[in-house]
Amino acid sequence: MSDWKRLQELNGGDAIWYSEPQLDVKDEVWLYSAGGELRVWSAGTLYKPEPKALKVSAPVTGRFTLFKLLSQLFVDVEVRGEKAVVRRGTLNGAHLVSLCDASDVEALVARYRKLGFRDGTPWNANRKRITVREYRKGASTQWVIWVDGNRTVENYRKETAAGSREAAIQRAEQRIRAQEKAGFVLRNVELRDAAHSNPEPAAPKGAPKKPAAPKAPTFSKPQDAFAAVDTAIAMLKDLHARYPKAHFVAEHLDVKKEPKRMGSLDQNLSFFKRVYKHRIGRWNGVKALKPRKTESSWDYFLRVYGSITWIVDNAVDNGLPTFPCGNVSGGGWSCLEIADDVYDLDGLVEATGNAELERLTVFHGGWHTGRSFAFDLRTKSPTREHAVVGFDESIQKLPRMTKPERIQPFGFWLHKRVTQLTRIVEGNLREVL
Repeated sequence: MSDWKRLQELNGGDAIWYSEPQLDVKDEVWLYSAGGELRVWSAGTLYKPEPKALKVSAPVTGRFTLFKLLSQLFVDVEVRGEKAVVRRGTLNGAHLVSLCDASDVEALVARYRKLGFRDGTPWNANRKRITVREYRKGASTQWVIWVDGNRTVENYRKETAAGSREAAIQRAEQRIRAQEKAGFVLRNVELRDAAHSNPEPAAPKGAPKKPAAPKAPTFSKPQDAFAAVDTAIAMLKDLHARYPKAHFVAEHLDVKKEPKRMGSLDQNLSFFKRVYKHRIGRWNGVKALKPRKTESSWDYFLRVYGSITWIVDNAVDNGLPTFPCGNVSGGGWSCLEIADDVYDLDGLVEATGNAELERLTVFHGGWHTGRSFAFDLRTKSPTREHAVVGFDESIQKLPRMTKPERIQPFGFWLHKRVTQLTRIVEGNLREVL
């Protein structure tokens, strides 16, 4: 928890809003004053909103936009004649507008690069995420614009194709200038998924280089369902270790060695810590074992590993089938939750009167969003495996039965699922770190 007295001192003695700062590093704190107004204390100077900054009417002759994607923060600079309008804040959230001399822009931008902000372009943060600029006139008249590939899009629907991306950007700047003359002012900056091809922003000469992605090991193709379980677990452990931010696998978490890991996610996990205490760290010291002759790969998974609870930060959940663990706020934002106690099927049978549902065993979270899975107990393979079927608690009719000889063992299903999810998560982590 923050030192509220310190924050009030940085705020010039003014009352503060008791909310964690958006940014709190050496010589730079983005805090909220009473009433929710964002202020920036930077290198000994407190910056407050400057209404006159919105009245600078000179045309934009240069833009600089930097992002700290994991924290969802941005710095946006418009060079306008001898002055520059500087916006610092949260994407799709509060931001501070202030002025500086145009001659100070280079030093300002260099400072934020050193603080971990990375250069985007004014129109995209990376090749997958584009910048949406929302302008307003008066209290309610809105106008939105973005550039995606060689297209300019206005108000979410009006799309205009140009001969090149450069031409699309030129058109966007012309439209912005026209709207500013009509009284529109930039009020919000956010990101959205790109629908077209966009270039990866290049860091200017002298800017800190983005760290190289940690090299991934090569995993052998599993030869049986038990080895598939072990390989899937090894893949999760590897990603947990190689990228120690923005996600964690609860079972592999070592709270003594990683005391701040859960707290680093932009989620309130106090409820998660209480409810899933028995899962946290349960893999510590666990190694692959020899399968028993009478067990299925699911039985083996439960005996050796017990559960999987993979929590991901909102900043890296793009493209993932996520859901709140336990279907409760504070349960953790997950893309993979596997255990034998995730759902009360007896309660559903009692509530619906549908006794057919007793032929299912739910083993995966997300049952309220159609992202859960269950075993179909009506058939069994010669190796004691049950078919994996999709599950949602609105289900009324069981799916068609799978023939015993066509049932895919749980271990192979898990390996395929983990392979898909780790590929997506690692790609997202590389984008934001």
